[in-house]
Amino acid sequence: MGFRGFPPEALVFLRDLEANNDREWFKANKARHAEHVVAPMQALAGDLAHLGPPHLFRPYNDTRFHNRPPIKEQQGMVLGHGLGAAWYVELSLDGLFVAAGMWRPAPDQVERFRQAVDDGRRAGALRRALSAAGKAGLALGEPDLKRVPRGWPPDHPCGELLRHKSVVVSERHELGEWLHTPACGERIRTQFDAAAPLVRWLREQVGPSQRPAR
Repeated sequence: MGFRGFPPEALVFLRDLEANNDREWFKANKARHAEHVVAPMQALAGDLAHLGPPHLFRPYNDTRFHNRPPIKEQQGMVLGHGLGAAWYVELSLDGLFVAAGMWRPAPDQVERFRQAVDDGRRAGALRRALSAAGKAGLALGEPDLKRVPRGWPPDHPCGELLRHKSVVVSERHELGEWLHTPACGERIRTQFDAAAPLVRWLREQVGPSQRPAR
């Protein structure tokens, strides 16, 4: 069966997890997590298979160097990772987060992005892609830099774009009854379709990092 929305039990599980966040509790309730959270996300991945292979993030936090709960209180999934830009969806008690773009790029990707933005024709295509995403409710995140990067004129016509490293459009949807119906999948697909020109632009003009793997 295709994706029919996240069941109400998914939110019940996340609320219980928030109140009982430890590994032993999660181990005892792992079947609930698999049935009510992971399985619907996998069904959604099946419906969106044309966007690329999915990656569901593991539930365990790395607590060795950070003071954080041992279990993640959200379930995220990325689609089409490794091509320079991707789609992302995440369920948590804060809402359903829908996003697309290039997140935390490597230095060589940032350099290619800036060179593309410096080209008026390519910059125009990027602005049109961002506008299409914006009309569907997906907003571009805040710039990473306070000023235009060194080596570029402060009055560059695309200065606000040059201040970006990550280029991600997103919207966080408030939880509601729609989440438990096929309307959830329709909302995600509509926004992913609207973000497709941006993802395509980033893949064509920036692409994945060419730096050797560590």
